[in-house]
Amino acid sequence: MSDKSLEAAATATTALVIAAAIGAPFWYQRRQLHEGLPPGTRVITLTAVASSGHWTEEAVNGENYWRRDFPAARPVLTLGQPTAIRIASSDVTHVFYAPALGIGPIEAYPGHVRETIVTPSKAGVFPYYCTAFCGNPHFGMRGEIAVEPAGQAAPPPAPVAPGTKDYWEAPQPPAGAPLTERGKWIFLERGCVTCHGEGGRGGVQNFNYARGAVPALAGISDRMMLYEPEDVKTVVTALAKGSLDALAGKTDIPHFEIALSQYHAIRAVIQNGSVSAKKDPTGPTPPLQMPTWAGRLSDRDIDAVIAYLLTLPPPAGA
Repeated sequence: MSDKSLEAAATATTALVIAAAIGAPFWYQRRQLHEGLPPGTRVITLTAVASSGHWTEEAVNGENYWRRDFPAARPVLTLGQPTAIRIASSDVTHVFYAPALGIGPIEAYPGHVRETIVTPSKAGVFPYYCTAFCGNPHFGMRGEIAVEPAGQAAPPPAPVAPGTKDYWEAPQPPAGAPLTERGKWIFLERGCVTCHGEGGRGGVQNFNYARGAVPALAGISDRMMLYEPEDVKTVVTALAKGSLDALAGKTDIPHFEIALSQYHAIRAVIQNGSVSAKKDPTGPTPPLQMPTWAGRLSDRDIDAVIAYLLTLPPPAGA
């Protein structure tokens, strides 16, 4: 056999060994996970894809991972039928969580498959989430699990809010754009919109959260006691120049000391995050939590977000 033939054979053998090493853990886990399943158990696989911000029921591999059109999974379960839900990751660590169905949190990391068996006891449509920060698309990694009696069609999925689809690809404003424009972009691109709603109107439900829905951020001008448009403009201008503290003692804005105190309080929440209090102390942890943005957003970025929020009118009825 020639040297080239030997080299080709060695290369092919190496490729087979690598493929076997990658595939063996999955084969072993699939075999082990499926042993002993109750008769009639349905099996659903949900794979997390950070690059496109989805859990999907499609098979994901090295050849198609970079596709941007993986459909978001919307499993339809049958009332009373046991279903094995297999959780996998195609890239980084994710956590699958469907608290209303008692599923999870289940950690998913590359090379491993986790499985849980659920037998739905109630019909309806129940949200699921990723609760491990996995990049900017993380906040949109949500979907629905529908549960219906046998033979009954599941209701159509809820429409996706126009501003939340592929939000992390929002075009960045040009250099020199107003601070409020940069704040609006950050609000979209970092996923704030997925929890606080378009235009900061709030209303996104958070399971077992004491307040029910994620609060609105529009109207923080009232919280800062900035009731006149001119006062809001003065504060936004000061933020654009680099310091709201510089206005202390130099402005005729009524109750400016309260506005300044509230500004620092809002900054602290953005920097340090906030824990969503439980409605039922013995129930599951609310899936939507305010993350810590310190280290992910600069002080300038945080001021840009606050400046943008100050320009938003309060939600109707607020």
